[in-house]
Amino acid sequence: MTTARTADPVADDWHRFAGLDRLENHWDRPGWTPGRRSYHWMLTFEDATELHVLADRCQRRLRLPALDPVPPDGLHLTLQRLAFTDQIGRADVDRAVEQTCVRLTEVEPFSLAVGPLAGSSGAVRFSVLPWAPVVTIQGKIVEATTAVLGPAAVVTKPHGFRPHIGIAYCNSPTDAHSIIAAVRDLRELPSVRVAVRTVALVELRREERAYRWDTVARVHLPAATGSSTPAR
Repeated sequence: MTTARTADPVADDWHRFAGLDRLENHWDRPGWTPGRRSYHWMLTFEDATELHVLADRCQRRLRLPALDPVPPDGLHLTLQRLAFTDQIGRADVDRAVEQTCVRLTEVEPFSLAVGPLAGSSGAVRFSVLPWAPVVTIQGKIVEATTAVLGPAAVVTKPHGFRPHIGIAYCNSPTDAHSIIAAVRDLRELPSVRVAVRTVALVELRREERAYRWDTVARVHLPAATGSSTPAR
């Protein structure tokens, strides 16, 4: 596992985003051929009303052709890909869930402060704090994936794991400066808090430039061995 290290993640998120000249097409990503699906570990926020309101407020101010807003039920924090669905059998998926449950037994529920708004080369997204419990969970998931599929199956990002919650994805290469300026005007909005009590394994798909998913299992914090809840 590689995780970006910084004393002030919020300031660093903004510094990285504000220094961009162009944004990339988020939807042009390796491996995502039409109709393909992927198993991903995520934090999901279906019941986080305050987060939904804040995201909607920002999205209304960011109505730009180059940005695809994330719907309320699509807000999430990506932890780690397990595998594309055509690369793994269901038995190994079940083993990965079991191994993750075992490794999360000591991780207690926590809350995250969401905001201010920042971005990346392909998205507008909220910074989150604290990183430590999220990084711990992601590290445990990497350990579980490695135990089941081997180290070669673990996909890492070149700049390390940086927890965030995206609210809009860039749909074409575009000049970054106007989007950065619009985001800057929204950074004074107060942050909101979200509770994290479960970790979800989802079967992720793309539909009309949006992510949708079916929940495969949930691991509750603190979890007991085998405490995943299969999706119905």
